[in-house]
Amino acid sequence: MLVELQRMAAELSAIERYMLMLLYASGGRVRGRLWLQKEMYALSRAFEDLREELDFEAYSYGPFSEALEESRDMMENSGLIREVERKVELTDAGARLAEFVWRQASDREREIVKGVAEFMGSLDQDELLLYTYVTYGMAERSERRDVMKRRVSIALRMLREGKVSVGLAAKLAGMPITEFVKEAVKVGIKPFEAEEAEDGDGNVEEN
Repeated sequence: MLVELQRMAAELSAIERYMLMLLYASGGRVRGRLWLQKEMYALSRAFEDLREELDFEAYSYGPFSEALEESRDMMENSGLIREVERKVELTDAGARLAEFVWRQASDREREIVKGVAEFMGSLDQDELLLYTYVTYGMAERSERRDVMKRRVSIALRMLREGKVSVGLAAKLAGMPITEFVKEAVKVGIKPFEAEEAEDGDGNVEEN
């Protein structure tokens, strides 16, 4: 079994490797293809080997990579992942390989992948799109630009739920932090009590 896992891991592309790590860090599944695309895009900003294999373009819902879709299809055909009720999840065979890859990864890789998985995986669709558009751009061809019109209310909700810091919430809302704090207080949010999220807020260092 170990020899077989070593062989399979050695043959993985960077896309496949990080996808397995992301799914492993997400408890075995991500919420859907949209989350997979956006979380892998965030990871590509941190890992050069992944960025070299992925070619993201502005698309209907922000950054989209055809190469990622092709890799997802191939991994599904190989029996490593599957789609269940729109969620993308590891099969038993995929989980064994993902755990092996995770254990072989560097501390930096695990830390970044875990941070992205936990933060972006906690967001609903509107929150995910707003965070992606504001942080990374590529909203010009989006069919969901209405999200930007509701950015203040979405950012306030994210702050109330402890998903983001006051600073990031203000950035998502497109407001100076002092003005955003006033808005938060108006709707009954005590900003600095709500700010239990880590300062990182899912941001990844670019490599």
